[in-house]
Amino acid sequence: MNRIHKTTLATAVSLSMAMMAGQAQGAGFALMEKNATDLGQAYANLATGNGEASGMIGNPAAMTQIDGTAVSGGINYIRPSFELKAGASSQSAFGPTVGGLGGDAGESAAIPNASIVHQMNERTRVGLALTVPFGLATEYDEEWLGRYHGIESRIEVIDISPSISFDVTPEWTIGGALNIQRAEAKLTSAINGGAACVGGRIAQGDTPTNAGQTCAGIGLIPGQPSSDGHVEIEGDDWSVGYTIGALWQPTERTRVGLSYHSGIDHELEGDVDYTVPAALAANPAFADSPAEAGLDLPASLSASLTHQFSDTVTGSLGLLWTGWSSFDELRVEQSGGRESVTTENWDDTLRVAMGGEWEFAPRWTLRAGAAYDPTPVPSAEFRTARLPDADRTWGSIGLGYAINRHWSVDVGYTHIWLNDSSINNTTESSIPDTLQGQYEAEVDILGLQVNARF
Repeated sequence: MNRIHKTTLATAVSLSMAMMAGQAQGAGFALMEKNATDLGQAYANLATGNGEASGMIGNPAAMTQIDGTAVSGGINYIRPSFELKAGASSQSAFGPTVGGLGGDAGESAAIPNASIVHQMNERTRVGLALTVPFGLATEYDEEWLGRYHGIESRIEVIDISPSISFDVTPEWTIGGALNIQRAEAKLTSAINGGAACVGGRIAQGDTPTNAGQTCAGIGLIPGQPSSDGHVEIEGDDWSVGYTIGALWQPTERTRVGLSYHSGIDHELEGDVDYTVPAALAANPAFADSPAEAGLDLPASLSASLTHQFSDTVTGSLGLLWTGWSSFDELRVEQSGGRESVTTENWDDTLRVAMGGEWEFAPRWTLRAGAAYDPTPVPSAEFRTARLPDADRTWGSIGLGYAINRHWSVDVGYTHIWLNDSSINNTTESSIPDTLQGQYEAEVDILGLQVNARF
């Protein structure tokens, strides 16, 4: 493969990690929706727990809140919407790309989670959780003007976390977990067959005019959908990280939590398959090939303060730092020693959330929260069509009902406002293509959680 197609793989894989997730709902490609119970508080209490088995997902030390055995299971339905505004353009050195705006690229999906906690003795608890920690799934119309930057991104990442906690003192609990991750990727984009033909003939010494006329004569015109080829990338990987956490309860009404999730390095291995016009089929640049790409998922540190103001009212403040600066480049290696690098240059982020709950009637709890989640993408230059990320503002509400002393049900709803964002991204290839325009986006999330204690 030549460099334009290696870069296609690099860009595609670098902006993907999801399980049928729609657009990622945390900044970057992180997914906040790890349980539906805390959705109504915008996850302000992520590190202090929620008194159910699902609280272990944010901080394994929160398992100390469980006596006996507890189980949580739920689903978050995510409906993202983001579109490229009118006036956008895409251009290579050989002319403009012909196509539409791509439609609504948001992909609706349901994200599951499950967790179980068991008390081994007075001080020790063990647990197991299944979550989806990162995510991206987008799909544009096949012939949209940014198709050389990406058409479909559909990735699955499942995290299985066996956990343990220990009460060091009545006030202090520590916990830890292994994060065992499975990542799978399927990504597609178009190939500018006309530009590949013209560029190839120029590289062989032909003049631009003659090259354009010759390629047009065989039906290969730069930027025209009828001249395009397509590339499909599939890959997968297993990898392991860890989580450590602590929970401090200085008084009966106040608790403080801190949890660190390690970064996890994935080495996605798979295949690249091409479909190109017959006139380009003999070109070795379009030969199917194995490939691998390293992807370093960021470390994160969450801290929460939860205080019970009265017998019925509790409030939380939460911070979440994510080390996106580790995502500075993606290096792709091909068979035969070939490699390419895609520059990312992302910044670290700090998410701030506030939330609370009110037990307004026997068995009934009302929750509300808000959050600000800045994007790690530093500028329009590094914003891509696969992930046109922007600063996000959360507004959340939720409701809980205790069916009896063993069973409870929680529902939550969040609307996320994304700032309009500019894109001015150029593919790093031998035939660069620049996509310019403005994106507008919003997200709705509806969650359901069932909790049981025995």
